[in-house]
Amino acid sequence: MSSRTMTGRLLILSPIGLMASWIIWGSVLGFPDAGDPSAMLAGMAAHAEATKWLLGLAMLFVFLLTGGLVGLRSSMTGGAGADYATLGILIMAMSATFNFGEIAASIAAAKTAAAGGGSMAMTIYIAGNAIGGLSSAGIMLGTAILGYGVCVQKIFHPIIPAVLIATGLFGAGMALYDYGSQLMVIGYMGMSLGMVAMGVSTLRSSD
Repeated sequence: MSSRTMTGRLLILSPIGLMASWIIWGSVLGFPDAGDPSAMLAGMAAHAEATKWLLGLAMLFVFLLTGGLVGLRSSMTGGAGADYATLGILIMAMSATFNFGEIAASIAAAKTAAAGGGSMAMTIYIAGNAIGGLSSAGIMLGTAILGYGVCVQKIFHPIIPAVLIATGLFGAGMALYDYGSQLMVIGYMGMSLGMVAMGVSTLRSSD
């Protein structure tokens, strides 16, 4: 298997797996309002075990996506957009590290609430949510910068970087303004579609 084939597969499978993990987790909880901490914590407490496994699975897909992005950056070496791509991916990777803190806090909050520690669980959840808002803003900003690098280097169809830039900037602003908003899905879906599209193009070019 060539490195381009590996990169393409990671860029396709990891965002799909990541979005699937979040959607399945939301359905298990009953899709509570993400802007209502009490509703979210109640659902997590009732499904603490599912929360642990599904959020842990989401974290695994974040690792795989990072690997795919590193492979993409390697394929851009020496190109006009390589430095922008490097900066974008670096910001995404660093922000994802903090995002793991949100995941860990959510799992801890679910277990604490399930054990009857409601007030402590709420404190943990709100702290994790604050970390998540900032880290998600960083991931979205990195996505937009990566999109600009891809646009400059012109290695994919121009619609792909346009989607990454537009939804990345929107997602970054929304994460800072109202992280619990349902509109955050626009940023996540745009990022995922852009990554998958780059993966598909990479696989085709490796044939």
